Amino acid sequence: MTSVPYSPKSAELRLTGYYSAFFAVYGIAIPLWPRWLEGQVSLENVGLVLGLSYWLKLIVVPVTSWVADTTGDRRRVMIALALIVFIGLLILPHMNGWVSYLVIWGIAGAALSTGIPLSDGLTMRLVQLLDLEFGTVRRWGSVSFMAVSLGVGALADWGGLDAIYYSILAASVLLLIAAYFTPRIYTKPDQGKAPFFKPLSLPNFPLFVVTVALLLSTHAALYGFSAIYWKSLGYSNTVITILWIVGVIAEIFMFSVSGRLIKRFGAMLMIIVAGLGGVVRWTLLAYATDLPVLVFAQLLHALTFALLYMSLIAYMTKRIPPAISASAQGLYDSLSMGVFFGILTMLAGYLFEMDPQYSFLLMTGCALLGVGLAVILLIRVRSYEKGLELDEHR
Repeated sequence: MTSVPYSPKSAELRLTGYYSAFFAVYGIAIPLWPRWLEGQVSLENVGLVLGLSYWLKLIVVPVTSWVADTTGDRRRVMIALALIVFIGLLILPHMNGWVSYLVIWGIAGAALSTGIPLSDGLTMRLVQLLDLEFGTVRRWGSVSFMAVSLGVGALADWGGLDAIYYSILAASVLLLIAAYFTPRIYTKPDQGKAPFFKPLSLPNFPLFVVTVALLLSTHAALYGFSAIYWKSLGYSNTVITILWIVGVIAEIFMFSVSGRLIKRFGAMLMIIVAGLGGVVRWTLLAYATDLPVLVFAQLLHALTFALLYMSLIAYMTKRIPPAISASAQGLYDSLSMGVFFGILTMLAGYLFEMDPQYSFLLMTGCALLGVGLAVILLIRVRSYEKGLELDEHR
């Protein structure tokens, strides 16, 4: 039996601190970091620099997930990743040439985003042990993202793009401190020799992981190039940040209500709804230039990210054994924020050079494919679980 030397309140505060610090870094890295990179390397190479960090997750995520599941200690891995982020950011401005940026940010960016599947796995475990509410903990990360991105966006408009760099460096220090104070929870390791791939043997998990990975990766054009695109339309850094804030507000709202929606309608049906929201959102962003339409498209972040995210967490919490939960998280993250996100970021960068519309329409097509896969997943899982019920009653 896993020992939990924390009260629910203490565990919640520690996790809230980590999510708040992590998304303080992300609140700069996602909407504003491409703007700073654009001042260091060419626009074409921005896509490569951003894309490599997703590709390197193919190495970082399997290694860290394997270590987390074989040792049963996610916290130490999270501390190591936060340290890599800080060191990478510290030395980055002293590098010369886009290749140096490619390597340094590739490693640091991969380490940064790898922290999320590990922290989510830790939170999922504490949800099971202490009956915490995942959405209640996770939404504070969104609040942090909103506050920091708004503040740093305004600071960049006032003091220049260097404000983006110094802010993300300071936030990385907070992330390192917060990682140290995350709950020390030991999970008994699985006895299998290859825990990272063991979730693939679970019924319907391969289809599930491809479906959610594809739908999550449709955010590639938004994360990589929306700030640059909206800047070209004449919007200031502050307005661009406000557009991100609109999405985060919608996200926070959905985190607060998604538990009831998933309980009422089921995680798989909500994945379909999230995918349909993506079809609408990416099509709007491909053609919209007026601010009210952009605001509406950003409100759909409640579906394309928050509802999808909470649905996949609910699916895995119900169906993944704790001993291989880090590996399961790592597999979906490797595909969504690694393989698929890396490919789509690079393709979006290439299409963006031709016409920004093309990059968002690519996301629309991927969302349509994801909806089709989600429908198949719903049918297959319901059929499988109905079969299990029949077997139990025989």
